[in-house]
Amino acid sequence: MLEKFLKEYVSIVAGSGTDKIVDVLFKKKNVNEFLIAKKLNMTINQTRNILYKLADSGLVRFMRKKDLKSGGWYTYFWTLDEYKCLVNYKASITNEISIQESVLSARKTRQFYVCKNCNIEVSDEQALLNEFTCTECGEVYSLKDSAEGVKEIERIILKLTERSSQIQAEIDKITPAKPVKEVKKDKAKRTKKHSKSKSPKKAKKPSKKPASKKRKKK
Repeated sequence: MLEKFLKEYVSIVAGSGTDKIVDVLFKKKNVNEFLIAKKLNMTINQTRNILYKLADSGLVRFMRKKDLKSGGWYTYFWTLDEYKCLVNYKASITNEISIQESVLSARKTRQFYVCKNCNIEVSDEQALLNEFTCTECGEVYSLKDSAEGVKEIERIILKLTERSSQIQAEIDKITPAKPVKEVKKDKAKRTKKHSKSKSPKKAKKPSKKPASKKRKKK
């Protein structure tokens, strides 16, 4: 499931057919760009174009090393950021859900018209401006039944919501673990330091000097 989502989002960002790069980078680190090009059966420039598109969205990261054997040119090694891919994919779906909910609200509160010849849909305001006549063929607009449109959008929202939940489940599996021990240790240090600063300082006891006896005058 994880690999499937990664391929879907890489295709969205870098274009159709680029999902194959996931096969090369999945669960690997610092893969030589020339090896990637060879696996994809692409030129190095084609491969770099895909990687740069993904890098612009923060979906891949790279390190470079100078190859002294090839005249000091740099060779890049790439790693797919699976966590960032999933987080960005979920964010895009959340945004799409918001858009569809706005469309759904409009479908429920407004009327829409359609030209049956051209299969063109217009809002009630646009239909009024066009005098309820299609500007393409001159056919009179027909009032569109909103019930079917509402059901279709609700199906889209439900499907997107399920996809978002599935992606979140994968995100939870690969969420970077927090350094619990270090946090506890740091917290203990702060507590100890805080308790020391609050502990009252012991007052020094005044040293008792023996009272000097005055001699009585005879």
